[in-house]
Amino acid sequence: MTKRHLVLIIIFSVILLFGILITVRFVTGEDTWICKNGEWIKHGHPSAPQPETPCLK
Repeated sequence: MTKRHLVLIIIFSVILLFGILITVRFVTGEDTWICKNGEWIKHGHPSAPQPETPCLK
């Protein structure tokens, strides 16, 4: 493996890792309502209003 191949693999790995981190940040439910002990708890800054359905957990 040449030095150029190694550099390309490192650059590709960094770009892939960055893409995964960005995807996880924006796809996961960071800003949502969580049901805990029978009450809705705000997690982050959800854009949706508090759910009207009962929290049964």
